[in-house]
Amino acid sequence: MSDRDTLLAYLVSSFPGNTENIATEALSYIFNHSDASLEACNDVVRSGVRQVKPITVVKTQMIGSDGTRPDLVGFDETGAERVLIEVKFWAELTPHQPNRYLKRLPDDGPAVVMFLVPEERVQWLWPRLKDRLDKEFGALIGTDSERQSVRLEGTEKHLLIASWGGLLDSMAARTVEYDEPGVGAEIRQLRTLAKYADNGAFKPIHSGEQFGRDSEVRLRQFKRLIDAATERGISEGWASRKGLRATPRSYGYGRYISLDGYNRAIVWFGVNLDRFDIKGDTPLWVALTPSLQKRMPGRLTEIRQELGLSNSEEWVPVNFRRGVEYPELLDGVVKSLEGIAEVLQRVGGSS
Repeated sequence: MSDRDTLLAYLVSSFPGNTENIATEALSYIFNHSDASLEACNDVVRSGVRQVKPITVVKTQMIGSDGTRPDLVGFDETGAERVLIEVKFWAELTPHQPNRYLKRLPDDGPAVVMFLVPEERVQWLWPRLKDRLDKEFGALIGTDSERQSVRLEGTEKHLLIASWGGLLDSMAARTVEYDEPGVGAEIRQLRTLAKYADNGAFKPIHSGEQFGRDSEVRLRQFKRLIDAATERGISEGWASRKGLRATPRSYGYGRYISLDGYNRAIVWFGVNLDRFDIKGDTPLWVALTPSLQKRMPGRLTEIRQELGLSNSEEWVPVNFRRGVEYPELLDGVVKSLEGIAEVLQRVGGSS
């Protein structure tokens, strides 16, 4: 059976962009009809925050009085919101996560905001979550537990991060103890969904990671990155693709764009794996096209100098940050591309 041969994976592939919503609803459904699975969720929470009251009911998309809407809200036996769960794969954080979620927690005892993410993302996301809390609340107190969790100083409000694998493993083990074989099958479907979502994600690119023409997943992701950076440039007013088109070359996907708004500074922006094989720093490059060279002949020497090129070079490297998540990688690409646009506009504008 392939990763797409389950109902949940089929739904995700049929409704792109809804992966986390589907996973959220699936988790809620399982928690609320499986005592074993709900107990497993409590096990995971207590492995990070030992004294928190167990949750007995889970609801989805509960909007708080402050306007926050965590994916899952776990209520204890008194009806208090005890655990807020944010279901994530590789989507970026929203501006109010996790700070406003922590503020929403009750003050009458230990309470938890738990981020549920792929195992590989734990190491990337945890420092960013803590940094956001630290900037607003100050001191964070580490908890003596087997999971990564912190408490806001002077409160009993906790932040916890857990992996999909850890939760699903705990759920599967509990269903065996509780003799819930049907639920075990549902958990296997959810595990397949998580794997499917993880396989297609734009994950951080590690320092030293190699990729080439045979890395189909990365090449598709680079296409997404190039198109997204182009659209950002257009929305910010320093780039245009009017009358221009995507034009892949033998060494990778790319497109023609104008970086001055007047179709004078037309460049090719895309993947050049030939250059990457030689330089090894970035797969993304901007080519000073013959059209640009023809329209700015008197300025080419100065343009090259400003861009740090030799007199004969035509390829400008685009900054490519490693070890960061997609939003930060995209920001770096956009900033680098905008810097090239600024040089072309400033130096080439008067020619």
